[in-house]
This record gives sequence, C-alpha cells and structure tokens, in this order.
Amino acid sequence: MVGDKPMTPLPATLLREASGALLVVAPAEEIAKRIESFLRNAGHPLHAAWINDLEDLEDVLKRDPPDLVLCDQALEHAPPERVLALCAQLRPDLPVIVIGAEHSPDDSTRALVAGAQDYAAYGDAATLRHLELVVVREFVKHHSLRMLRLTQQRLADFESRHQQLTAGTADAVAHVQEGILAQANAAFARLLGYDDPAELAGQPVIDLVAPPQRDKVKERLRAVLKGKHNGEPLELELTGKQGRIGVSAQLILGNQDGERVIEFLIRSGGGRGEPGSTRSAFQARDAFADALAAPPPDAKTARTALLLKIDAFEQLENRIGYVEAQQVATLLAESVRTRLAPQDLAFAFSTDELALLIERGDYDATEQWAESLHKEIAHQVFATRGHEAQITATLALYPLGGQDSPAQVIRGLAQEVRKASVKGGNRVVALGAQAKANLAEREDARRAAAVRKAIEENRLKLAYQSIASLEGEARSHFDVLVRLLDETGKEWYASEFLPAAQKFGLMRAIDRWVTARALAVIAKRAASKQAAVLFVKLSEDTLKDGEAFVAWLKPLLAAQPLKNDELVFELQEPSLQNHVRKAKALTQALRECGAGIAVEHYGLSVNSAQLLDHIPAQFVKFHPSFTQNFSDKEVQKKLGDLVENAKQHGRKTIVSHVEDANVMARLWQMGVNFIQGFHVQEPEVVLIASDMGQRG
Repeated sequence: MVGDKPMTPLPATLLREASGALLVVAPAEEIAKRIESFLRNAGHPLHAAWINDLEDLEDVLKRDPPDLVLCDQALEHAPPERVLALCAQLRPDLPVIVIGAEHSPDDSTRALVAGAQDYAAYGDAATLRHLELVVVREFVKHHSLRMLRLTQQRLADFESRHQQLTAGTADAVAHVQEGILAQANAAFARLLGYDDPAELAGQPVIDLVAPPQRDKVKERLRAVLKGKHNGEPLELELTGKQGRIGVSAQLILGNQDGERVIEFLIRSGGGRGEPGSTRSAFQARDAFADALAAPPPDAKTARTALLLKIDAFEQLENRIGYVEAQQVATLLAESVRTRLAPQDLAFAFSTDELALLIERGDYDATEQWAESLHKEIAHQVFATRGHEAQITATLALYPLGGQDSPAQVIRGLAQEVRKASVKGGNRVVALGAQAKANLAEREDARRAAAVRKAIEENRLKLAYQSIASLEGEARSHFDVLVRLLDETGKEWYASEFLPAAQKFGLMRAIDRWVTARALAVIAKRAASKQAAVLFVKLSEDTLKDGEAFVAWLKPLLAAQPLKNDELVFELQEPSLQNHVRKAKALTQALRECGAGIAVEHYGLSVNSAQLLDHIPAQFVKFHPSFTQNFSDKEVQKKLGDLVENAKQHGRKTIVSHVEDANVMARLWQMGVNFIQGFHVQEPEVVLIASDMGQRG
C-alpha cells in the first residue's frame, strides 16, 4: 500500500521484459540489496550487483555491461556526471538513472540536465514504488532499442550479402523503379553487350525491349505492380549492342529502401530455373553403392563417404512452395559441385539429400573440407524465382577402409544424418571409430586452445552459487564457479571446457586465475560488515604440484592476509585419497596461510571417515549421488552415519544438488549444516560488479 491506495500490478509482459542485470553504483552495498529486495518482492527477477568506484564501472562496461545503471548522487568519488560521461563514452545506449535517499524536483532537474533518463529515490516504500516503475520502463525501452539495433545490423548484413550475390551470380539481374533501370549487375550488362553496368543505369527499361513486344512488357510490369503474375516466366526479346536477344525473364516485385522495385531476372543460359537440371548431371542413387564397393583408384588416398541433408526441408517447402524448394536443392547441388575435386563423385540420394565420395590425402583433410562446406552453406543466400532462402545442412561422414559393406555404410549415413538433422542439424557428424576419435581429439584441442587464449586475454569470469545454512547462520557462503567467454562473447559453462583443459594440462593456470580473482573479490568486500565465505575448487593437478601453488599464493597474501576463513579451498576426496601425503602437506600449508579446507565429493570411499583423521578440513561436501538417490533407505542410512561421524570430528557438513523441499527438510532433521542446489538458488552474480552479468 502507498497511502490508502493499493498498488496496481504491472502487466505480465512488462515483468518478463524487465528481467535482467542491474548495476548499482552506491556508497554502500546495503543500498543495492534494498533495491534488489524490493524489486524481487514486486515480482521482477532482477539480479543486482554493487560497485563504488569508476574503475570498477569501466571494467564492467568493457567486459559485460548490465541492462541498467543506478547511480547514487551521494557517492563523492563517482558523481553522476562522471558516471554518465563514462557510460556515454563506452555504452551510449545504456540507460542511467540517478538515485538518492529522497526525491525533490531539483534532483530530477539536475539528473535530466546531466543526461540521465530519470531520477528516483529509495527512502521509503512510496519512493521505491516510483523507482520500480522507472526501472521497468527503462528496461523495456532498452530491450526494444537493443532489438532495433540487432534488426538494423541483420538487415544491413542481409543487404550486403544480397548485393554480393547479385554482383557475382551468372544470372542477369536488373532492378526497375517506376519504369527506369535503377541498377544492373555485370551479367545483365554482358548480356546486352555492355562492359560496365553503370552505362545502363537511368535508361527506361522499355527502351531495351524489342519494339514489337513493348506493349506486352508494359502490361506485365503494371500487372506485377498490382501483385499479379509475380515471378511467372515471360518470353521476350531484348535489344542489345549486337542485336536482339531472346530470353525467358521473371519479373519479381520487391522493396528497396521503402520503395517498390521490380527485379528483372534472367537465368544464366536463358533457362527457366526448372528443378532437376543439375541433379540430372549426377549419377543415380544406386550408383553410390557401386562406387563404395569399387576398389580405390589410389591406395594411398583416404576415401570417405558423405551424406548431406538440407535441414527442415519440409518447412522450406511449406514456406516457399515445392517447386522453389526444389530450386534451392538444385542450387545447393550446383554450389557443392563447384567445390569438388576432379577425383570426387556426387550422387543424387533423395529430394533433399546429396551423397558424395571424397578422396583426400588423409581423413583429417576430408573433415576440414566438410567443415568448410558446412559453414559456407549456412552463409549462402539461394535466390529462386520468387524468394531468397538461407538454409543449413547436416553432413554425415563415414571413412572407408574397414569391413563395413556398402549397404551398412549407406544405412549408417542415412540414419545418422536424419537423426542429427531432426535434432536441430547444422553440424557435421562422424561415424565409425576412427572418425569419432579424430573428431573428439580435434574438438578437445580446439577447446583447450580457446581456454589458453581466454586465460591470456583475461576472458574467464566467476559466478557464485549460494551455500545456504540450515541453522540460520547470518554469514553468507558461496561456491565459486568459473565460466569462459569465447571470442564471440558466448559464455561457456565449466563442463564445456574444463575436461579439455584438464586433458591439455591447463588446470593449474585456471586454479590460479580463479584464486587470484576470488582474492580480489574479498578485497573489494573488505569494508562490508560481515564478509562472505568463498569456496574455491582446486584440481588434482594443483594438488600434485602443491608446493608450487603455495609458493605462488603466499606473495598474494602478504599484502592482504586472510581472516576468519573467508577463503575455503575445495579438493575432491578421490584426489585426496590418491595423494594422501601430498594432500596432508598442501592442506596444512593452506591452513597456515589462513585458508579453510573443504573435502568435496565426500562419502563414496570405504575410507571416507578415516580421511578426516588426516586432512584438517572444516567442511565436507557430500557426493551428489547421495541427493540423487535419496529415496533409497540404504543411501539415507549411510549419509546419516557419515554426518554423525563428521560432527564427532567437528566438521561442518554440506549437501549439494538439493532440488526438493522434502529432501531439504529431511537433511535438516539429520543435522546437516548447509545445503546448495537449484532448490536453494541457481548460480548468479551477487558480489561485485567486475563479475557483472554472470547468471546461472
């Protein structure tokens, strides 16, 4: 309630649009928490982060900008004028709202004059309600602006690709506006005997038509402008420098820069673009099996069978028609044929599938060729009579040379490519042990290279998942998770890159990056009343190289000693059991540095309870299988025994992957100290601005 009037709920559409990342530039974190709490209670799933200086703001804006900035006018070393100037310089479209404890007309005027979108206060429920409405309005407006920018960019990209396609195609293409030839491509100019298409620009198109047929062409132009006979073939004669040229043209109505335009399209060779013209040049499908069975011409080359399938071909037929969809398939076949080597063979397999037999020096070369073809298809625009279509294709590869019969190869290719296409397609899949091993190895190497480069360019970042106390402990605990931003800005989860990083020996570097970053987080929050406890995972590689890790860590702690176990290192029980002597030395050294220790994936070994006699751990985090199989009475009993043993050793217990309220209640009855999981909270950013935007 505000006064005596009930608050009017915001429309559901606005609530959905308002979800996003909020950055609060304020003197105290409590301000950010108060605003976030009010907005969340009002039904807005917003994530708020807090900073208090311009340096952090610049870092956020460059790396991972929020959707909205709230700037407190009371922050002396980051005044609104400088915040607004920095935002305008680095992110011109980013909305900024100036905030304060109270609201006055003078405050609003100053904020608007400085360039802010508005001024709002957070002093009481009434002003927070006003702030809520302003925030939602700016979120929706900013979202719409982003969509507009994206649409403009896509339109510009499409127009650029269309111009390149028109300029390079062998088809003669000209655009007619109000009866005047606005532009023509090189093929159209050559058809009429001109060297430069610019020579034709500005001429009445009817002057290029043989006199006896001008009335017929004028009538067709008028009909097309009315939406009739659009794209239908028209037989006519054009007048060029060398005399009359008989052609079959299509007149297609379109739009360019808001003006209606008629595209004058003449297929290369004067053809009507009938389907099957290219596919008839390919050998029949049954010849594919014969070619697979035949011995290779050169025993030193690697032969690979390949099946290419157009994704979502049925939807393409429904969208542009059966005839034009077949034209797209024909154009694709023509495009693939231009990329084949002389020794390669192609076969018409079905309406939307093309079979190939590729010979290269080795299988890797074939895979690289297939990947290149796959990407090129996705970037092409296929122009039919009345449409321009972009498609994707799925390619299945089967290296030959084993004992598989042609029938087995064909059946495997067809099943795999169709299954992959139905699941989304637009990828290259490999069949057979050799292909899969090769593909997996190369993918791991690619991901490892991406990780190595991300570390060098500081493109890793942190996210945090809450570890909630079942005993009402006020101090916050967070599990630190690592993410990777690739060169396109896409975010990778740990499961997507850590296996490859481990395989290629990068875990030590990642552990050190995460540790250094966590220490920076702790330093940022040093002024908070009650600093959170951060749990940082260490890999088995770091455990085996424990002395070097401690030697690296100590200089970092010299200027910033740890206190109150605000940093806890997690090590998995299997790693500890495999290296007990090194584990004892490392964990003892970390304790001497002021850090805490947690045993992760605890409880599966027969010696789990005895491990606590050797490792100075303050926490044990049970293996996820205890939660996943919690309905099993034996699992519950074993968990209860281990919890009791941990209590006797003075260890705090954590159970992860909690996704059910009943399980949470039962764990509380068992005496478990902490829980985490999606039922508690998904991973999100809750700590500092330089990790802005990291949501689970």
